[in-house]
Amino acid sequence: MKKLFDETYEYNRTVWYLFEEDDNSMHYIFSQPNEYGGRIISSGDYSILADSIKRLIADDLQNTFEEKPTETHWIFYSSIVDDDAIGDKVRFSILVRLKNGSYSCNINVSDYIFATSFDEIIKIKNIIEASLNL
Repeated sequence: MKKLFDETYEYNRTVWYLFEEDDNSMHYIFSQPNEYGGRIISSGDYSILADSIKRLIADDLQNTFEEKPTETHWIFYSSIVDDDAIGDKVRFSILVRLKNGSYSCNINVSDYIFATSFDEIIKIKNIIEASLNL
């Protein structure tokens, strides 16, 4: 896991991370590429991923600011990049927002992962939100 940036603009803070290729806290959720190079999200226990994100967020929130941000955003990039149907590159990423004491999560995926793994994407999103909103 590599922290890329940590920036605050007025009252909004954004922190970017990269899950590197050898980081198993995210990459374990993906299958091996199929014959066409596509990966799916393997059904499983996503608590390792959620716990990793939760620890990083807790560490970031330990930093004190004179003026606390009203919103904090985390962007967790994967090193996995897929092609979509029209040839664009899509990076799997997890986005988290903290606003008014509540966490929200969104996940960016390629069209292939969306079509083959939608239920798993929703599970991951729900597990991350539930673990953060305890």
